[in-house]
Amino acid sequence: MTEDIDIIHSPLEQTYNADGHSVRIQIYRSADSQWILEVVDEHGTSTVWDDQFETDKLALEEAFMAIETEGIGSFIAKAHNEAKAAEPELLKALAQGKIQPTAQEVQDMMAPLSDEELEELDQFLLYGVDNDEAMTLDTLDGYLHAIAIGPQTIMPSQWLPKVWGEDSAMMPPTDSIDQLNHIMGLVMRLYNSIIHGFENKPPLVAPYWDTYEYDIGEFEEADGWAYGFTEGVALNRAAWKPLFDSPQGQRWYRPIGLLGEESFSADQDELTKTPEQREQLAQQIEDSLANIHAFWLPLREAIHERETAQRLRTKVGRNEPCPCGSGKKFKKCCGSASELH
Repeated sequence: MTEDIDIIHSPLEQTYNADGHSVRIQIYRSADSQWILEVVDEHGTSTVWDDQFETDKLALEEAFMAIETEGIGSFIAKAHNEAKAAEPELLKALAQGKIQPTAQEVQDMMAPLSDEELEELDQFLLYGVDNDEAMTLDTLDGYLHAIAIGPQTIMPSQWLPKVWGEDSAMMPPTDSIDQLNHIMGLVMRLYNSIIHGFENKPPLVAPYWDTYEYDIGEFEEADGWAYGFTEGVALNRAAWKPLFDSPQGQRWYRPIGLLGEESFSADQDELTKTPEQREQLAQQIEDSLANIHAFWLPLREAIHERETAQRLRTKVGRNEPCPCGSGKKFKKCCGSASELH
């Protein structure tokens, strides 16, 4: 039986507000460690200090000094730039006590899991997490696909708890820090490899699910994977509405919805009754994923450009060319609060 690692939070934790910005200063430790300092900004971007502190007071003083020396706006912009450069590799680097992973570490973090590592993660999810609602490996893979290709960037702190089951903490229950780092490394590498696959041209789409033996033969079963995908969509279903409102989007999502949602359509039972029918739906999913990724890609790129330009707002004159490269004036492009271009 595994046990949760007890985290002790300092009473000095607080929210710091200045110049229209807000950050949360978090100071915590385990029973056998010194104090860890983490600052989370208004966008959910996290900065964790390499060095630990003998007292929580020293950690708080360091946070104030760093924020006030750089200025809260510059501090947030710097943290966001570093997170974008390393995301989603950053979480694993932080779990290992590092802010900036090396080039080799980044490359290692993008490597797909081996068969042995997939089996290890599968066994941990099945037997290492004492929660009946914890995801299985195929469900996790579907969940991460939805997060990776959907309309918005969702921070790991938002999606990780659901992996371990309802009402769980962000980190899984483990016997040691070493095991925690190892399991988190496997999960993040699975996520990273999905993202890396879609960055290829053409995209490399490789969803994971099992085959099952029936009296009439062996068939692919993607029901659990599809359920995981719908759970990923459910993290912000409203943001997915443009896809669901599009006739093409409805067609792309249909095999996933038929296999993964409980009440998707009136003809769902008839279309998923036999192993052959479910396998046929499973075989449509790879094309669906490539199309869904392409559907959301312009929006994700526009959001990234908008966030970058907003961070440069104080450096770019309203009548100067917009830094996104559109050719428009800044005030008519990313400097406008009205809409994304």
